[in-house]
Amino acid sequence: MIRNARFGVVLVVLIVLASSSRAEEFRTLSRSELLDRIRGGWAGQMIGDIQGLPFEFKYKNAPGPLPDFVPNLPRCKSDDDTDVEWVNLMAMDRLGVLEVPYPELAREWIRSINRNIWVSNKTARELMGQGILPPWTSHGALNPHARYNLSGQFCAESYGFLAPGLPAASARIGAHYTHITVRGEPIQACAYWTSMVSLAFFERDIERLADRSLGAVDPASQHAEMVKDILAWYRAAPEDWIATRAKIQKKFRDERHWNMNATVTNGGLVLAALLYGKGDFALTLRLAFALGYDADCNAATCGAILGVMHGARSLEAHRGWVLPTIYENRTRDGLPKTQTMDEVVAVTARLAEKVILANGGKREGDRDAMVYRLPVREPALLEHLEPDTTETSESVQAAIDREALERLSSESVLARMFAAIRLARHKHDGLGAAESGRVRRILSDALEDPVLAPLAKAALDSLAVAPRRTLRACFRIHFSFVFVQGKGDEASD
Repeated sequence: MIRNARFGVVLVVLIVLASSSRAEEFRTLSRSELLDRIRGGWAGQMIGDIQGLPFEFKYKNAPGPLPDFVPNLPRCKSDDDTDVEWVNLMAMDRLGVLEVPYPELAREWIRSINRNIWVSNKTARELMGQGILPPWTSHGALNPHARYNLSGQFCAESYGFLAPGLPAASARIGAHYTHITVRGEPIQACAYWTSMVSLAFFERDIERLADRSLGAVDPASQHAEMVKDILAWYRAAPEDWIATRAKIQKKFRDERHWNMNATVTNGGLVLAALLYGKGDFALTLRLAFALGYDADCNAATCGAILGVMHGARSLEAHRGWVLPTIYENRTRDGLPKTQTMDEVVAVTARLAEKVILANGGKREGDRDAMVYRLPVREPALLEHLEPDTTETSESVQAAIDREALERLSSESVLARMFAAIRLARHKHDGLGAAESGRVRRILSDALEDPVLAPLAKAALDSLAVAPRRTLRACFRIHFSFVFVQGKGDEASD
């Protein structure tokens, strides 16, 4: 009996040691390889986006023909497929944090994101202008697009560049930023695609990549169901991409009623392009263009994954292929008008090193021969699928007001300023004298902030108007009382 007990203890110890050994397994990635893969990812995303623009919503009810296509984009103009992420990444780099607090992020958006945005991004930005902070900006009661919108996919790929072989870290960072604009299924999409980009640093088998990335997704989600379906349809007909496209449309658009701007429908087309493209960069993007719906965004996601997988040097080795060397900012205020791709890659690599070191990785050697040792990690469930909200706009607005009142005492200056803007604009008639005075003082300080000053001024104007409205209301009540009383006296005569 004692011998059996000792054997059991030894067995447990061996299992623990084996588990510890597996947990400490590392692989290496040189710094030069990291830079090349990041450059490849950005180049792929930009090429898919800009060269895919002519195909955006060109094919809806049926696919188009495979177009002629040569990757050729020496200068990339900014577009919402890259520049929303770029605003966030620049803030991360400047502030030195991987998950920028939402008050700071809201200020970045108000400074930089003022045009060339649509659907859930546009609504979220408008809500910030009212003093509402993320993640309230993606609440379904305020942002009707948040439950389906493609922002969970096309505004997320670059977070995978930050976490080579660290899919849980990429999904967590991606979710922090995409929660600004989306919830529910789009967050599952964000977890999936950021994990796939992250794993593509080391995984070259597309089917295996698609399977492994499911570990980041709630099995109860329609995104998980879609991935499993497409893998099965592909394996049953590995050459018939048109048949698979028809099945995606029938089940997820026509029967499940996801529209052509949704993550489930477009994500299905991305996965189909990747599988039928079999790792070939040009063929995969041709398929993404021909499959239709939001084709530029879908091609950008394909390009980001395969760009990381192959690296820039491999892509440039093809005769006639031209990758971006300049990123032209035509859309985002407060950021440089142009940046070289060396600068874009450098910012991304600085952030990637932070992610590596924060997640158990190590840096060895000097700059010319630097190597990163990365722990081997698999995707992990980011968050369970959030159910659709049953809250009304009124109840959500009331909750935001309560939170804003609490944030008047926040240690964060920006949190206090956004709270004051919100309360002055939305609750000005319901503020007590002490609260109103505090809000005024905070807004006076906000006038010194060049970004928030216009919002602060408008909020102060709202406070100034409120007493006049109250006085007029009192006058109307008093006048009505006198008028009714007079009529009563006259009738009694």
